[in-house]
Amino acid sequence: MMLRLKKYLAPAVEYGFYLFVFLLPWQTKIILRPAPSNFNEISLYLSHFILLLVLIGFFVHKLHDKKPDEKITSLWLALVGTELGVLVSFFFAPDQWLAFYFYVLFLVGISLFYILREGGAASGYDNPFLDKAKVMYCFFASLFLQAGLGIYQFLSQSAPANKYLGLAAHDPGNLGTAVIEVASGRWLRAYGGLDHPNIFGGVLALSLIAAAYLLASRTVIRRRKDIVESLALFIYYFVALFALVFTFSRAAWLAALVGAVILLITLAFKRDAWIFGRFIVLMFFSTVMVLIAVMPYQDLCRVRLDASGRLEQKSLTERVVYMSEARQLWRQSWLTGIGVGNYSAALARTDANAKKSWEYQPVHNFFLLLGTESGPFALVFFAIFLGLLITKNRREVFAPALFAALLVLMLFDHWLLSLPFGLIFLFLMLGWL
Repeated sequence: MMLRLKKYLAPAVEYGFYLFVFLLPWQTKIILRPAPSNFNEISLYLSHFILLLVLIGFFVHKLHDKKPDEKITSLWLALVGTELGVLVSFFFAPDQWLAFYFYVLFLVGISLFYILREGGAASGYDNPFLDKAKVMYCFFASLFLQAGLGIYQFLSQSAPANKYLGLAAHDPGNLGTAVIEVASGRWLRAYGGLDHPNIFGGVLALSLIAAAYLLASRTVIRRRKDIVESLALFIYYFVALFALVFTFSRAAWLAALVGAVILLITLAFKRDAWIFGRFIVLMFFSTVMVLIAVMPYQDLCRVRLDASGRLEQKSLTERVVYMSEARQLWRQSWLTGIGVGNYSAALARTDANAKKSWEYQPVHNFFLLLGTESGPFALVFFAIFLGLLITKNRREVFAPALFAALLVLMLFDHWLLSLPFGLIFLFLMLGWL
């Protein structure tokens, strides 16, 4: 009976995980507790439901095949320390249902990281659950649809809603919509199927780094399958590149640029002339294609890059205010934190001047947000975890570039911690390293 269960359980977990990765960028969800702001909403996403089923199957299999000599490494001890800091903050949260929701998401994220690390093909298992290359290709396939949608949204200046795909409507004429203001009017930025162009851009930037390495490192093509894979990867890369441009996300642009430079340096040290040369050619054509894409929209790019527009100046001013608010909240509960996932709720409670719900934004810095919500111990242990993760011997070639780009996004935005999608996506990326 157990042998039969094991026979069907392993492929079910594997293909269930691929399905989860494909569905992750889509925001189809059931709202369990509505809220005026996404930061205070409690929802069950379709991708989360698939992942929970995968986790159950994976850990059932692990319990049956547990090895007695498995040891807890310093990497896992650092992650456990982070989790305990998050758990302690739960008891001091003003909205404990919201804190419990984010704590569960954090545990699910750790479990996702565990599957990728211990069940991936790179882990050295004799019978690995997952092929990391397939995981990436499933994610690229999903993002290809998202990228096409984002390009359509920008070119048509229209983003209609679809509840089955989790798409919200975005009208450039409405306040609160992410736009660029120039003399010709308000221009809608590409959202894809995500909550904000900055999120969409960040996801595209990280995927492009991995895709660029895969394109550069492909060996001589001999089979039809190799031709199809290379062509599909090539098409995805340039469609995603155009979509990244149309998000007009400065943090995402910077992350992609930093990642490309680090990957270039990494490949140079590898002393593989074939891969290095192909990467240089790819970067050349990427630059040409980006210039072609931005030529008709030079005024939009200029406003974003020199931050001369009204909205850009407003954004910079607000970021300074957010930093000040974070310092005030940290001083109030510097040891325990204000509660995981409770930043906006705590800010609204302490603000003497009533504002609209969407005006209570998390500080645009992952590490400051983590320290404010979950305390200094969670922050220190998570920093140790990241340090151990990137310095380990067993890692992908593109890991330093992906980590550097991820670090840029963490320093300049909050969505990797403040939103359910961001938290799960963060651990997916960390599992790729």
